[in-house]
Amino acid sequence: MFQMKPSYKSEVIAVVVTYLPELKVLGQLLDSLIPQVKSVIVVDNGSKLDFQVLNNQHYPPTVKILQLGENSGIAAAHNEGIKYALDSGAGYVLLMDQDSVPAQDMVEKLMSALIMAEKECGSEPIAAGPVCVDSRTSTKSFFVVERNGIPSRWRPVASSCIENFSIEVSFLISSGTLINLTALMTVGAMRSHYFIDHVDTEWCFRAREKGYILLGVPSAVMKHSLGDKVKTIWFFGKRHVSYHTPLRDYYMFRNTLLMLRDVSMPLFWKIHFLWRLVQFAGYFLTFTPSRWERFSKMSLGIYHALKNARGKLDVTSSSCRKIPSTSIDFE
Repeated sequence: MFQMKPSYKSEVIAVVVTYLPELKVLGQLLDSLIPQVKSVIVVDNGSKLDFQVLNNQHYPPTVKILQLGENSGIAAAHNEGIKYALDSGAGYVLLMDQDSVPAQDMVEKLMSALIMAEKECGSEPIAAGPVCVDSRTSTKSFFVVERNGIPSRWRPVASSCIENFSIEVSFLISSGTLINLTALMTVGAMRSHYFIDHVDTEWCFRAREKGYILLGVPSAVMKHSLGDKVKTIWFFGKRHVSYHTPLRDYYMFRNTLLMLRDVSMPLFWKIHFLWRLVQFAGYFLTFTPSRWERFSKMSLGIYHALKNARGKLDVTSSSCRKIPSTSIDFE
């Protein structure tokens, strides 16, 4: 069995993006993450996270905070963290959300899968991601794969959770994703003007277009809460629906349509993403009390996508403001 060398940690810098975080969960995240990586850069997205609070927890000097003056969105924050990792000479960057808590061996298993895929298959893996477990429902996430060119769900089973097993996937969520920085610079960093939603999906399609592969690693596990709350419904089987604020509906609709314009993808994928919007609108405009506000935000998102408007939505003027970019932004 392939064994990771302890030196792998010297290659990895973790980027944790925060915005009004729950400090208890953030503490659990850092406690689990610090032993697994060389250093952690916390990119605080305008919420003025108190550095003294972290110091009082006796975190080592390898934990640093980068304060952004305002909420510039997840993509810009990731790019700031990635730039820090590059400047620090890291070989890999691990992207983490503030509400994700990795298992104690998650990074090792992701790194192992990347190295094994390159050695055994001769392929060029650019990133690997874990299975997510929702702490509210104990539900395990699935990976999205292609079967005969058609998007399909692949759910991990016990036999697939052996050491070093990985599966090629179509895209990964950003939180928990370990990325090879050399390959990332070939593909380009994130599109800051997306702000939030589909930042990771667009990047993954761009990476695949360059010939890189993405790996899902069933034995690597991370607790992750998707959405502000989750509701269990019955619709041709038991389903868990994640709820976000109506503002997120704007970015979901706008960025889905922008992504279909920005990256090349087969027709089946375009139909897949458009059908998801139809399902999303059908559910939330029927079964939620805030349906008018959601309809308004969805409509504005469609309108702005047709106008090719990008950036951060100013809710008072219903216009978009440009996001300050870094030197590694992908425009």
